[in-house]
Amino acid sequence: MKYSAVVCPHCGRASGVKSEAKTHQCPYCGRLFQTEKAIVLATGSPKAIRQQVVDYNKKLYT
Repeated sequence: MKYSAVVCPHCGRASGVKSEAKTHQCPYCGRLFQTEKAIVLATGSPKAIRQQVVDYNKKLYT
C-alpha cells in the first residue's frame, strides 16, 4: 500500500494519507479537504512518508 505526504490547504502542515484516499482530515487543524487539491510532497512507503512529514513540519517551526 502506498502513502502520500500532503500539505493541508488550510493550516499548511503536512500529514500522511493513503494514496487512494479522496479526502483527508488534517490532524492539526481538523479541517477536511480533498486530497486531489492538496500539494503532494512525496509518495511511497509509510516509513518514507513519515520522514517527509516530520522534515516538512520541522522546517515550518525552525
